[in-house]
Amino acid sequence: MSARYPFFKGMMPILPSVLHEDGSPDIEAQGRLVEYVISCGAVAVGHMAGASEYYKISEYDRGPMIRALAEQVGGRVPVFIGTTDVARKTALRQAEEAADQGADLIMVCSPIVGNMSENDLLRYYEDVGKATELPVIMQDTGASSGKYSADFMLRAIDRVPNIGYVKAEGVNCLPKAKRLIETLGGEVQVIGGSGGFEMPTLLRLGVTAFMTGTECVDVHDDCIRTFFAGEEEKAEQLYHLTILSYLRFFTVESRFALKHMLCRRGVLDNTVLPFPVEAAEPDPFLVAELDRTLDRINAIRGKKVL
Repeated sequence: MSARYPFFKGMMPILPSVLHEDGSPDIEAQGRLVEYVISCGAVAVGHMAGASEYYKISEYDRGPMIRALAEQVGGRVPVFIGTTDVARKTALRQAEEAADQGADLIMVCSPIVGNMSENDLLRYYEDVGKATELPVIMQDTGASSGKYSADFMLRAIDRVPNIGYVKAEGVNCLPKAKRLIETLGGEVQVIGGSGGFEMPTLLRLGVTAFMTGTECVDVHDDCIRTFFAGEEEKAEQLYHLTILSYLRFFTVESRFALKHMLCRRGVLDNTVLPFPVEAAEPDPFLVAELDRTLDRINAIRGKKVL
């Protein structure tokens, strides 16, 4: 079975929305972030997905942020853009506009209300597929994974010919990914997510690309490329010593922690999150423990990267 579109191999980070203190887009800092992820080996760069808090970005800021991303990338790697929206018309318009804004692919998940029926969600994907000629990444998420059974995802792939990629995560991620890979073969690529959890298992299942780790693309990339080099045991050790050790603290408040880690590296200037901020200030003790873990990872790797 031939692939609908070329498969990716490596890291496909999704950018956070980078903002000034007043909440306006910081295009210059976004450009630094793009250079950082590409220098760390990213094989594609994404924006306007869950990690970007796309649902908080106004229509006035969205277009300039996407165009600036595409211009900064300059064709070095593909750009994928999330086009999901609660309003169907807005989602379709965003899918239609994506190519003109510089996107090479679009990514679509369930609208954040999360209570659509499977038939309504299937029609949503069918409408999006008709609105664009770009390849579509079908995104399962932790919040919507109950709707995204393997059977449902296979139905959608059968009905929407430009779905070329699926990102499987959330509840029952591993058996779901296994079923999709076995059923789809080489036709549609299954991409890993879930922040990096279970990466070695997903690699053994045949997953070759991951949308995780914008905060430290190089650390994730080390694990993936070590596995590809045939050093499975070393890749497993790297995963447990580096990725898994920081994820324990990172997931307490991942959006703050992501920007905190990028500030440590000098990529970003602040940890400003889009309004409204959904969580209280992180516990200083947990932030300090995250920093201790990151310092230990730097020592393990023999270079300051975090």
